[in-house]
Amino acid sequence: MTLSTKPQSISPAEMTKELVISKCDYFVDVQLWPIKSVINPNLWLSNFSSDEMIYATHLLNSFLFYSEQLVNLMFIASFQMLSNDIRNDGDSFLNTLISWNSFVDNIIITPVTGEDPNISDSGFAFARKARQQLGIKEAQLMSQEQALQLLVDEGPRPVIFVDDFVGSGDQFIRTWKRQVRINSTNITYEDLSSGSGFSFYYCPLICTEYGYNRLRTTCPDVNLRPVHTLPTCYSALETDSIIWPPYLLNDAINFIKKASERARIPDNNGSVNDWRGYNKLGLTIAFAHSVPDATLPIFYWNKNGWKPLIQRT
Repeated sequence: MTLSTKPQSISPAEMTKELVISKCDYFVDVQLWPIKSVINPNLWLSNFSSDEMIYATHLLNSFLFYSEQLVNLMFIASFQMLSNDIRNDGDSFLNTLISWNSFVDNIIITPVTGEDPNISDSGFAFARKARQQLGIKEAQLMSQEQALQLLVDEGPRPVIFVDDFVGSGDQFIRTWKRQVRINSTNITYEDLSSGSGFSFYYCPLICTEYGYNRLRTTCPDVNLRPVHTLPTCYSALETDSIIWPPYLLNDAINFIKKASERARIPDNNGSVNDWRGYNKLGLTIAFAHSVPDATLPIFYWNKNGWKPLIQRT
């Protein structure tokens, strides 16, 4: 008796509106996606003409939403992955456990923040997750000022930067190089990284290939440990994008541009809310708690009569 059958593959030509909508409905049924007041595929598709529907359907099919449960599991995984950095080849299980417990007891958890640190920055939420999901003590969760003060006063301790997403890497670079007045001297994390014994880890959930390469070059003393790295082909704007079938690829960018113009989404050379997403990264992802600036605004725009796929808070 056959217990299961291998699902048939679906060619790009068979990727119909009805098929994608049924997939979205299934995601709601199994609680991977929230209810339609938060994500509404049918309402979003109503923005497009019949000639545009094939493009809109493939763009919707590429949309990746990470629920709160998935975010929490990824966050736990990002932290547990650090055990690979702590373990030495040949160590016994007991010695590895002792090293790991010592590491956990001494770490500082600190958020990645924007140019002007704000409580709404996603890094603050992930610092709280370290207490809620990992059991890290409240005293080990510190602002940049608190962390730098402790490192200057008491010497090296492992520092872990937490956040959800790296697009361009701008936010982390600002955090890494931001000067803080400590004991009458301006200090940055970068300054301390050249000292003996200091160790810094950055554990975002998702990192673009562009952001990964940029941080490895600009912040070489940081141990960058993302859970997932997105290759450039996951952008809707790349010539080798996997979002579009070959027969749509040539006109796909023009479709996004024309629809964005209709919604009056600005063209501001890759700044926030540019129709191509921040830094022109053209991504199609969202988290339950936020939509990254690098995601195409066409998904969350709610002005000028445009109906959003997802509400951006």
